[in-house]
Amino acid sequence: MRILLLLALLAPVSGAQTIEVENLFQPAPLTGMWKHHTGDDPRWADPAFDDSTWTSVTMPRPSRPDPRGITWYRFRIHLPEALPAEALSVLIGPLFPAYEIFANGRKIGQFGGPLGDQYGQLYARPVAFALPRATDLIIAIRSEDWNLAYGAQSTSAQRSLSWVGTEQSLADKASTWQLQRKEGTEPLRVAAVILFAGSLFFIILALMRRRDFEYLWIGIFLIGNSLFRFVQLVPEWLGSPDRATAGWYSVTFLLPTTFALLLFCQAVYKVKQDKIAWSAVGVLLLVYASMIPPIDEWLRTHNLSLGIWQPLLANLAELAIYSNFAWRGRHRPEKFWPIHLAFGVYIGANLIFYSIQTLAGLGVSGGGDLAPWEIGLRSAIVFLLFAMGLYLSLRSAAADQEQGRLQQELTAAAEVQALMLAAPSAANAAITVDCVYLPASEVGGDFYHVQRFPDGSQIAMVGDVSGKGLKAAMLVSVAIGVLRSLQSSSPASILKGLNDALAGSGGTGFVTCCCIRYEEGGTVTIASAGHPAPYCSGSEIEVVAGLPVGIVAGATWEETSITLMAGEQLTLVSDGVIEAENAQRELFGFERTREISGKCAQEIAEAAKAWGQNDDITVVSVRRNS
Repeated sequence: MRILLLLALLAPVSGAQTIEVENLFQPAPLTGMWKHHTGDDPRWADPAFDDSTWTSVTMPRPSRPDPRGITWYRFRIHLPEALPAEALSVLIGPLFPAYEIFANGRKIGQFGGPLGDQYGQLYARPVAFALPRATDLIIAIRSEDWNLAYGAQSTSAQRSLSWVGTEQSLADKASTWQLQRKEGTEPLRVAAVILFAGSLFFIILALMRRRDFEYLWIGIFLIGNSLFRFVQLVPEWLGSPDRATAGWYSVTFLLPTTFALLLFCQAVYKVKQDKIAWSAVGVLLLVYASMIPPIDEWLRTHNLSLGIWQPLLANLAELAIYSNFAWRGRHRPEKFWPIHLAFGVYIGANLIFYSIQTLAGLGVSGGGDLAPWEIGLRSAIVFLLFAMGLYLSLRSAAADQEQGRLQQELTAAAEVQALMLAAPSAANAAITVDCVYLPASEVGGDFYHVQRFPDGSQIAMVGDVSGKGLKAAMLVSVAIGVLRSLQSSSPASILKGLNDALAGSGGTGFVTCCCIRYEEGGTVTIASAGHPAPYCSGSEIEVVAGLPVGIVAGATWEETSITLMAGEQLTLVSDGVIEAENAQRELFGFERTREISGKCAQEIAEAAKAWGQNDDITVVSVRRNS
């Protein structure tokens, strides 16, 4: 009986798989069979516990975890009798998002925060724990296996290994693992940085080109995707977040991309959202909502988690959104093939990648062992940058071509306007009429009109139409045509005739103008329609400022008469002279205009232009010779 009792005491506790370590001069891998059991009982850490009924699993691959819950692993390490002087440690590979580890019944450490609920690291990594000095060790690991989305359960067995050895040798192992992980994910990191930089380029471009909203939306779409990839690939940049924090990060970065894609397609194809587009948006929002930590926890608790189907459904919804807009906008004349190709490659690559992962029953690899096809498929979104650059080049080329055509039309319009504004032959020995017109752009909204009548009288007029560009130039053409058709030589009658023509045309523009009539003997009759008053002998002439023409049908204007003496000059200017502005935002003003009003028309116009032209400049001077 005593012999049997002695044998029982010396016999090893049955159950736990023994891993023999012959020497500790270098780290020894803890491969082979581990015992595994789901459930939770603190007695399972006791080295005397009999785990012979537990399931054996071949490590370094842990068993496929249940949807959620606690799982225990146990194994025995038998070390050589001659232990090294250095402290010993066990390095647990990147197997679990959160766990506690026990050696001979004593807790020696933990990783990933409290077990249960949403805790644990999104990324697992090797962690070393100090071991007690003993030659026989029972190691028990209490783990929470589920939701290790980007850890070593989907990478190679070699990178998932656990080790036993001296503290320094295992620290070297952990450093090597981190280095290999960085090197393995380097292509995807570079792609994410390129994506982020490209998205900033499009956002800055959108701020410079305020009307091209498609660049803003594609920038937001790309920047959201790049930040989501940072969560996957470089969690250390975000403080190595746990699963809950990573979930909030992911939702925050991905949610804006849904509406950015919708608005991008609307801006490019110029069609509104329909039921199909909104239905696809609804699917995307549901997918992203399932990633919100409290919702994700509830779904997993009730075995309703989408798992790897999340990215598949998201990409199918994105495909539906883009295809819907592209089909309805297919009749537009722009060249959209670069965008079609880019979105086809991006969405197609994602569908292929996640379909393979789903069919193979794998998680998404993040451990660093990425095959070339994985890198290629997961970097396909970068193709969007190049496609948008090509689309931008094609669009710029088309815009340059259109700009060249418009420039030719503007040049032709300017030539026609110059011909229309050319003063007709009005030889009169008694007076000298000078006219200068300096448009601020190719075509302008100022005009002048000079006409001599058979009775010897002469009309001179300066006007400024409302608006800018071609619309203003068209109104100038109408005004000149009306003025040339009028037979009256009375300034008030001329303004009334012009008003009747413009007010009855149904247009929205109006004209300010000042009209004078010079008669032999020096009598000058003046009528003003909301225009700056004329100058004579360095003084502003007091005239009744009536309404601009073209506003009120049937309006009338009052006339003012003066006598222009021999050698005196009467000067008419547009507001482009008075409102010329220099670099210090100082106006040329009425006083400077009055001071130079006695100079010739060319000098007055050049002085205002030199001060700082920001509007059309028109000057007409009438000097009495005798």
